[in-house]
Amino acid sequence: MVCIFQVVGRKDTGKTSVIEKVLEKIKKERKLKVAVVKHSHHKLDLSGKDTDRYRNMNSDYILFQEGDFESVLFMPHVSSLILLHLLPVDLIIIEGFSNMEIGKRYYINSVDEIDKIAEKIIEDAKECQKVKVNLYVDGKIIEANSDNPLFLTLYNLMSVLKVKNVSSS
Repeated sequence: MVCIFQVVGRKDTGKTSVIEKVLEKIKKERKLKVAVVKHSHHKLDLSGKDTDRYRNMNSDYILFQEGDFESVLFMPHVSSLILLHLLPVDLIIIEGFSNMEIGKRYYINSVDEIDKIAEKIIEDAKECQKVKVNLYVDGKIIEANSDNPLFLTLYNLMSVLKVKNVSSS
């Protein structure tokens, strides 16, 4: 099961710095795949840009590719809370969504608490394990894990939709 940690606090209390410290340590010492989800009360300022123009023309999805690998998917009508369950990772760290209980919650009051909160999350992350499940695909058993993200996404999607078997004709 995916571990979900949620860092909340008022503006400028050090939430992002906590997450940076946690990422640095976990990525160096563990082989976990980590996703960071950022909640903002501000709209991404894209005024006049192509992606904004497509949104204004009621495109249902917009996939923006920068270079060869960096991409952003805009899904105007899909909640990020649903997408959380599709992420092919072992650990999710959420910054914000303070009005919701999403995962294990860490509240930071001031920048003086950055190291203390980061260390607490790092300690709690020792409980997180690499997600591994087996899928039966084309007559073979395939291990779906965060190192095999497309199959783990397929498994996660099937779980969210409560699908047990899929076949095509």
